[in-house]
Amino acid sequence: MKKLFIIFSLLLLIYMLWPGPGKISDFKPLPSSIKSTLSGDTVEIPNVAGYFSDNYRQFVTSFYKSNYWQKTFLPFPPIRLNHPPEYSWTAIKKHTDSTYFEEFVYPLRDSFYVNGFEPFYENFEPKFWGSSKFEVENRSFYTKTTLRFYPSSKFTKFLVWLGVVTSIYWLFKLGKKIIV
Repeated sequence: MKKLFIIFSLLLLIYMLWPGPGKISDFKPLPSSIKSTLSGDTVEIPNVAGYFSDNYRQFVTSFYKSNYWQKTFLPFPPIRLNHPPEYSWTAIKKHTDSTYFEEFVYPLRDSFYVNGFEPFYENFEPKFWGSSKFEVENRSFYTKTTLRFYPSSKFTKFLVWLGVVTSIYWLFKLGKKIIV
């Protein structure tokens, strides 16, 4: 049983300390997009980036899921979590317009949020009264995507690993006492 515990502990440590992206600039920009220079989409808030494009949810989320997976070099993809759009105010920044909000996460590691604002349907009909296109650099776009990456330091990951392994060890010892 000790060997199994040691093997599990080492595999968990390798998973948690495995290299991956460290900042938002490690991720690719959306194809056929223009990077946002609006307040809050640049350096004011760390690890945030915004893009204006005509790419809709299906393409954007698939693109960033595969991009995140490629950056981690792990043999399995990140977990995809769908959150209510109003959570974008908490996870990205206040006053973030949103029609969808998704998180890609490797548990006990990092989180990568993808927020999309689509005031038009894919056939370019407005979804809301008063919907307007985004005018950027003399071009019109139908969607805006805002990204936020929450990396974890290696020290923090190590402390979490130590806590998990220690908890499992003590729970196992307690379980043996209860059974006996």
